[in-house]
Amino acid sequence: MSAKISEEYLEDRLRIEFMDDARDRLQRMYDALDRASSGKLSATEVISALRVDIHSLKGSGTAFGYPAVGLVAHRMEDYLNGLSHFNERQTTDINAFLDRISQLVDRSTQPELAETNQILRALPTRYVFDIKDVEVRNVEIMVVTPSKVVARKVGTELAACGFRSVTVQDPVESIGIAVRVPPDMLIAAMVMDGLSGLDLIRGLHAMSVTRKVPMALLTSLDLDNAALKDVPQGVAVIRLGPKFSEDIAATITRFNLG
Repeated sequence: MSAKISEEYLEDRLRIEFMDDARDRLQRMYDALDRASSGKLSATEVISALRVDIHSLKGSGTAFGYPAVGLVAHRMEDYLNGLSHFNERQTTDINAFLDRISQLVDRSTQPELAETNQILRALPTRYVFDIKDVEVRNVEIMVVTPSKVVARKVGTELAACGFRSVTVQDPVESIGIAVRVPPDMLIAAMVMDGLSGLDLIRGLHAMSVTRKVPMALLTSLDLDNAALKDVPQGVAVIRLGPKFSEDIAATITRFNLG
């Protein structure tokens, strides 16, 4: 009995420490945004500070039993990627991320899968171009690639079609995210460290929760290359190169996303 009490006490203690640390980090990020607004910190300094704290929350949220915190933190980290300056809209968006994380940290029970999905889809998205003439759709696509250049290329193309995208650089990490919150489609790069895009797709196809998720393999290989002969039936292939935009459009039509 004493061992059980000690274990429960330790778990409670760790959760309390996580909550205290999370609140401290959130306050630092709120303060950094305020100092940016008043001109006391440059955009570069603020973005750097935000990245440090949000990256920590992304890892600790999942580790300490707050997976939704980790997922929202991941979305904010993705939002900050490539950001070099602030405007009023972006300051509002970042505050929205912080507000949502703060609410999740203070909750006595964490949201179930359906609610988590709603929370994530309501988060802000940063587009690198004017989207006034683009119909924004409630479609979310996970892009798994370690290359920031490729992620930006794919994300820009998807945004031009009105789709939200979230980038995951680590294929192993993408499995946990896809299982918790299955995307409307997954695009995985063929070549990645630790786990190839082909193996990632095979693994997700074998899991009941992600089996029906439309998937596409991103590659620079030609369609007749022997390395692509083992692509599972029903998986699209998107070629990087002259056919890229054409393949993206064909994939969207094939899976009836647009």
